[in-house]
Amino acid sequence: MLSRALTTRHPPSAGCRELAVLAALLALLGLAALRPSIRGNDGVGNYVYLASLLRGGDLDFADDYRAFDRIKQYPYHFVDLPRSSRTGHYSNRYGIGAALLWSPFVAAVRILPAGRPADPNLMALTRPYAWAVGLGTYFWVSLALLLLYKRLRRMHGPLICGVTLAGLLLATPLGFYALAHGSMSHGAEFFAATLVMLAFESAWHRPSFYKSAVLGAAGGLLVLVRIQEGAWLAIVGTALLWRLLRPAAEAAPLRRRVVPAAAHAIIFAAAALAVLLPQIAVWKYLYGSWLSGPAPYLNGSVAAFAPWPRFAVKTLFSERGGVLAWHPLFILCLAGLIGSLRDKQPPHVLAWVGLSGFTAQLLIVGSWSAWWAGASFGNRYFIGTLPFLALGLAYWLERRPVKSIGWRFALVGMLIFWNGGLLVQYATRMVSRDGAMPWSQVIYQNVIDVPRFLWQRFIGG
Repeated sequence: MLSRALTTRHPPSAGCRELAVLAALLALLGLAALRPSIRGNDGVGNYVYLASLLRGGDLDFADDYRAFDRIKQYPYHFVDLPRSSRTGHYSNRYGIGAALLWSPFVAAVRILPAGRPADPNLMALTRPYAWAVGLGTYFWVSLALLLLYKRLRRMHGPLICGVTLAGLLLATPLGFYALAHGSMSHGAEFFAATLVMLAFESAWHRPSFYKSAVLGAAGGLLVLVRIQEGAWLAIVGTALLWRLLRPAAEAAPLRRRVVPAAAHAIIFAAAALAVLLPQIAVWKYLYGSWLSGPAPYLNGSVAAFAPWPRFAVKTLFSERGGVLAWHPLFILCLAGLIGSLRDKQPPHVLAWVGLSGFTAQLLIVGSWSAWWAGASFGNRYFIGTLPFLALGLAYWLERRPVKSIGWRFALVGMLIFWNGGLLVQYATRMVSRDGAMPWSQVIYQNVIDVPRFLWQRFIGG
């Protein structure tokens, strides 16, 4: 009886009420846990576009980097970043997509009295601007979670969907980068990746030129936020092209399918390129070349790509930031996607695309000498895979035998607490933020030291 109640599908009329409840819960979580800040190389790099436009009306970062160096205490200085030999402008390897998504919130602060400090040197650098960025990130993450919930409810009961989203937010790095480090691009990345998944599914089931354009635009936005996510464009584009060309008994001969498929491909690529034009224009301004990419910045980077994914095993399992080791929920998500393929249950093509995207990220990250993502919480490089992996987690939670669903919920709850313990260790520096520690120590601290710390902090005095 309990298992049946947990997985009962409500009629569509319940959708609006459920979404309203979820929105209210996300708002309460934001009020309780949002900690806005603009910090670190990534945070400054993503935000400096807006800071430069507000302070000087251009994208010359010289004054902005000096300003950040004055107010931030880091072992490195932003003014030491390389300049382009062709233009003399400072480099920035981060995409402008996150800044564009934050811009409505930052613009709203700009017109308020709090957004106009008495000291013009602090323009765009005061606390209200950090709040604008933090609220912007959390808004886009929350919107993505609402869209995912609506998608999941087409196949699963409300509790399955709720537990799935709770796992995504609280048992992976997503919650940290949505609430505590919103000046990084991962919240915007999660939103854009959700749009890619939804647009791809729509284009797959009922192809049209309009849907191909929407998919290309969504993929372009994802790359605009994080250039490293370009593999998704290739994956969803190739899958859609195969959908249009695949043989079927009722379909037209191949030669009559090639021309429409080519038209879809052109529209898809044109839409992606149109969205990427602002980034290309920025590269032209900074480096003097339309297609330079962030290469001038990467030339001064301490990390580099290997010719093959030599760090793939560490990327998965290392105590330094292995994505499966630090966040075992990813294992359940992947198991769900694989299980849906084995059981020949939906979502078929989304499972293939999700697994392909995860593999592509593993190959890319595993070839990067800084595969552990620097001083990050867990391995943030896989946040863009979460919308697809959510489908796998929901399927895993509801798989047969249904009578065992209780322990699956319990396991997700345990992984949420595990992730919370790691977050406490990260925040209090019980674990190194940029180095390896033996798993025996990490586990001991999560089981013994973290509960002791929380007891003394909040109860024991």
